[in-house]
Amino acid sequence: MIILKMNHREITKKYSELLNKAEYATGRKEVVGLLKKAAKLKSQIEINY
Repeated sequence: MIILKMNHREITKKYSELLNKAEYATGRKEVVGLLKKAAKLKSQIEINY
């Protein structure tokens, strides 16, 4: 997994980007997909720290 090789700063940056994209997404499926990816990153942050 790529997530494991990312440090805390990179994970939080990617998490913020995903939430920002989800805020401006138009379709329901697009929003749900982005939020799922963000949730995976958030759980990775909580596991590592």
